[in-house]
Formats: sequence, structure tokens, C-alpha cells
Amino acid sequence: MDKKSILIVDDEEIIRDFLYEVLSEDYQISIASDGDEAIEQLQVHRFDLIITDLKMPRVSGEEVVKYARDNDPHSKVIVISGYSSLYTVSQSVNSGACAFLSKPFSIKELLQAVTHAIGT
Repeated sequence: MDKKSILIVDDEEIIRDFLYEVLSEDYQISIASDGDEAIEQLQVHRFDLIITDLKMPRVSGEEVVKYARDNDPHSKVIVISGYSSLYTVSQSVNSGACAFLSKPFSIKELLQAVTHAIGT
């Protein structure tokens, strides 16, 4: 059985490495260090799930969510952010994210959100 694919988008290397470590055993992982890189990858590949930070230089996570939803209405997106307010959470969900995780989040919270979004 093929592994489901996840695109991890975060400008912080430590977060990308953490997510990769946790998820790479069960999922096929691709990495983007900012929203611009993410959109380049989304133009070429389809991912089962996108996990994106909100605040990044050049192209924000919101733009990644919008691009993903506009080009593949079935795409699943989990937004992660250290800047969580009711406004950012509701904006993310309204723009198409299926989950929002506030940094720092636990491995358990991450795995629950991923499983809920795409199954195993």
C-alpha cells in the first residue's frame, strides 16, 4: 500500500525537522521552507495533506491554504501557528483548513489532527 503524502511548510527548520521525524515513518513527506516553495510544489504534485505555518516570509500560510483549496478542492490542510487568536483560527478554518494547531503542540495532538484529516 502506498503511503499517503504530506507537504510540510514552515520557515523554522526545527519545526520542519520535528514534523518530519514524527510523520516520516507512516507518511511520504515533502518539505517547503516557505509559502512560495510550497506553491511551487503544489503546482507539480498533489498531496493528501498540507501542514503549513501561518506567518512566513514572502508568501504566508493563508496564501498556501487558498492556493491549495482553489486548485484542489479536496485538499486537506492543517494550519499551525504560534500566533493563535480566535481571529486567526476562524480565518484559517474559513479559508479551508480542516484543523488548527497552536504552537507548541504535542505529538499526540499532531497525530490526532493528521489521522482525523486523512486517516492512516
